[in-house]
Amino acid sequence: MRNLKNLFVWTAVFCFFSACDDGNGSNNTNNVNNANNVNNINNINNATCGDSAIGGLEVCDGTALGTATCVSEGFVDGTLACRTDCTGYDTSACNGTPGDYGFLFRRPQTRTLTCTQLPLNEPRDVEFRDADQLCTFVYGGRSGFLYFQATPAVCEVLMSDIAVYNTVGWISFDGVVTPLGSPNYDWGSNHRNDWFTFLEQDVTYTYSHSSLGLGWRACFPMDCLQVLDADNQFIEDGCTTDRTLPIVCNPILDDGTFAPLVDTFEKCEGDPNL
Repeated sequence: MRNLKNLFVWTAVFCFFSACDDGNGSNNTNNVNNANNVNNINNINNATCGDSAIGGLEVCDGTALGTATCVSEGFVDGTLACRTDCTGYDTSACNGTPGDYGFLFRRPQTRTLTCTQLPLNEPRDVEFRDADQLCTFVYGGRSGFLYFQATPAVCEVLMSDIAVYNTVGWISFDGVVTPLGSPNYDWGSNHRNDWFTFLEQDVTYTYSHSSLGLGWRACFPMDCLQVLDADNQFIEDGCTTDRTLPIVCNPILDDGTFAPLVDTFEKCEGDPNL
């Protein structure tokens, strides 16, 4: 009788766990995606580029431009449009005079994003400024300048409020300007050790920091260059303490101007390599 009772118990346990399985287990594995619901930027995947409604990471969508105009983007006048991938504005029909190095500089704006503090799930509006910068480029016998526009698109909360940016950029050699491949600006999480990358053929160029001070935080704009191959391996790391590939970056000011690109770099206070 005892053995029969044990058999019933083990049979019930087996049936209980078997009922939880869908046959191939794949749906249970997919439940890990539910963890993403704690992240407020997930819903960007629901945005549909081309429906003329701005959503998620979209800066604009079709004719939906928000309050942006050619004038707000730093031009004299013209007709502003949205890029076909909804990641930024098409300013080709805007009118303006190219500035230094052949770039059409915009006047950075302050954008209001909704940040949601977890676990309270309380949304609040937070202002973020465009993180546009002008930098030098010196590598492989070439010397030029690059300019990128980084527009805050979504707020991500990681202990503090952090903007996720949509980025476009250009590089200028002797005044001839061409678009950068796959430009990306990152604020650098809570420590704000920002970095910028772009792709040229199979080579990735990363603008970063050669000195971190107290709390492992940068105290200076991006000051050095790293060059990586298609396998993401260093061709040359110019961001060691010796700063072998120096560059200069300056933010674009509210009026569209910038400080001279003069190398005034100094190591951060508290840098262990001082």
